Amino acid sequence: MQHSEQRIYYMKSGAWETESEGGGYYYLSTLGVWIEMLVRNGRYPHKKVGVRWTIDHWLSYQDTFAFRKTQVTQAEELWRVEIPQLVTTGWRDGSIGGPDGEQPSRNVWTLWGSTKNNVRCLPLGSSAPDFEFALFLQEEEMQYWENNLGENFRLRLGDIVNPAVRDHTQ
Repeated sequence: MQHSEQRIYYMKSGAWETESEGGGYYYLSTLGVWIEMLVRNGRYPHKKVGVRWTIDHWLSYQDTFAFRKTQVTQAEELWRVEIPQLVTTGWRDGSIGGPDGEQPSRNVWTLWGSTKNNVRCLPLGSSAPDFEFALFLQEEEMQYWENNLGENFRLRLGDIVNPAVRDHTQ
C-alpha cells in the first residue's frame, strides 16, 4: 500500500437523512453518506476507486466502490460513493424509562442501530459513533491510499440528525 501520491487530491463528503420518523418522546433518522473525490488519470485506463469505512472504531470495516461520475478535465475524473442506508440513529426521552430496565432519568438517550427494527439505546452519556473512512485507488497490482495524513476522514453522525427536533427535549 502506498500513499496516493496526489492521485486522489480532493475530497468532500456529507450525509443526509433518507428516512425519518418521530413521536413526542423519540426521533429516528436513517442516514446515508456520500463522498466525492477527484482522481488524476494514471498510466492504466482500468482502475477501481473506493472507500474503506467503519462505524465501530475499526473493529470491523467495509469497502465500498465508487462510480465514475464525470470527466472534469482531460486529466481529472470525479468519482462518487453513496451509502444510502448506513445507519439509523436518533434520540429517546429518558423520562419515560431507560434502556434495558434501567431507572428513568430526565436525560435524552442516543438511539443507534443498523435498521429501525434493531435500534437500541447507547449507554448514558454516549454519542453516536463517527463514520471514519480512507480513500483508495487500485490500478493493476498497485493500491494507493489517501487517509488524511494518517488521521482518517470522519463524519460525526450524531450531529447530522435534525438538531431542532433532537434538542426540543433537552
